[in-house]
Amino acid sequence: MFTDGAMDRKGGIATGPGMGTGRRRFLLTAWPWIKGAAAMVLTIPLMSFLRFKVPSRPRLVAVDKSLKLGGFIMEPEFVIFDTDDGPRAVSRTCTHLGCRLNYHELAGELVCPCHQSRFTKDGQRLAGPAVRNLPMYPVTRMNDLENKGFMVAIS
Repeated sequence: MFTDGAMDRKGGIATGPGMGTGRRRFLLTAWPWIKGAAAMVLTIPLMSFLRFKVPSRPRLVAVDKSLKLGGFIMEPEFVIFDTDDGPRAVSRTCTHLGCRLNYHELAGELVCPCHQSRFTKDGQRLAGPAVRNLPMYPVTRMNDLENKGFMVAIS
């Protein structure tokens, strides 16, 4: 099969002078690296596929209360404020450790009772250990004959 004597009788590579310097030695040396690279190329898309999460649909919460101009409605998960731009819903969960925020009407701020993080009515962080702003939720006003109040989409 081979006339140059590069292979020994057991099928291994001969190690004498001038032996095994050809293409076969290169391929035998490179083959594990080629297999490793191919495995990486196939593994990366597979891992991306396995980590994929279906985005959750927003949960709709109906609020059957009226809101005065400049007023607010306190719910367990959010606060609805009436502004010049229309109603806005701000989360009541602190972005620091998840404590339930309270609204201080005189100061016009949401305050965390756990570590005193403070937020504006727009969810902007003012002070405290929290570093992120509060999430805002879309609000639609229900003005049909059967339903009055608001619909808040919590994501």
